[in-house]
Amino acid sequence: MNPAPASRAALLRLLAAGLPPPGRFPLKEWQPEAGLFGPGSATWEVMKEPLLILGAARALLMQSAHPLVAQGALDHSDFANDPIGRFQRTAGWVTTVVFGTSEEAQAATRQVNQVHRRVFGELPPDHGTSAWAPGSSYRAQDHELLLWVHAALIDTLLTAHRTVVGSLRPGQGDRFIGEWDAVAKLMGLPAGSTWASESQMRGWINRQLRSGVARPGPGSRQVASVILASGVRGPALAKVTSLITAGMLPRRVRSQFGIRWSPAHETAYRALTLSLRAARPALPRVLRISPVYEFAQARVSGELLRGSARTERLLSRLQVA
Repeated sequence: MNPAPASRAALLRLLAAGLPPPGRFPLKEWQPEAGLFGPGSATWEVMKEPLLILGAARALLMQSAHPLVAQGALDHSDFANDPIGRFQRTAGWVTTVVFGTSEEAQAATRQVNQVHRRVFGELPPDHGTSAWAPGSSYRAQDHELLLWVHAALIDTLLTAHRTVVGSLRPGQGDRFIGEWDAVAKLMGLPAGSTWASESQMRGWINRQLRSGVARPGPGSRQVASVILASGVRGPALAKVTSLITAGMLPRRVRSQFGIRWSPAHETAYRALTLSLRAARPALPRVLRISPVYEFAQARVSGELLRGSARTERLLSRLQVA
């Protein structure tokens, strides 16, 4: 596969290829309030980047690498028939907990927790792995499963930022992880469950992978086939987004999912992501700074309530109800 051209037009087409359309804008509150994070947080600094959308499929693959997480998705969601809807619901929740008010973040997470209370079952006979025998039971509210899903999301956000945006400032990854303890608490994880640093979190993830706890099984590969289908069957640029997805995965996980990866793939992946990072300063503002971030900044400052011309333009872009 040849590296994608680094022209601005090619990059714009890339961002439109193989990615699910955004769902309805989830934030409603205009009263000045910072929410769980707020201006100056590492979370807002990282999450203001629209290019992080290129990590969406990687997050889902990492989460579904755990056979019990994958089985929950297969048994209790319309994932196979409506992957775009699943993406939109997840993206809406992430947007709300990051940029919404505290009340909005809590309400959105209560809805997720209510759904999770109904998610339980066991591995069918043909979905066992070395670590999980057929019949192994799962509950979405099991702390170990919640922790894996939490870690896979955070790890992906930081990986995607470094891959397609650029390096983080020293200590910013550690701050990001610490700030997300607030989200872990809302999800029902007890205090002390998470990690003090990025290296500590990555060490925990690697132990889950090496031990086989998070080794993709048949159910995981079934989920992956849906996630990767648009890249396999879609236009050439959709295949490029699949290249980025696969390239961001840990080598072990990529191999266990059966994703073909050659030296040519590696060369193309490195050239493409280098082009993305180099071209980012020349991209339109909407591809460098998320309008959702701008909405949250305007809310905190009280600018939304003052109704400036700038906020009117912003609201029209977001199609806020």
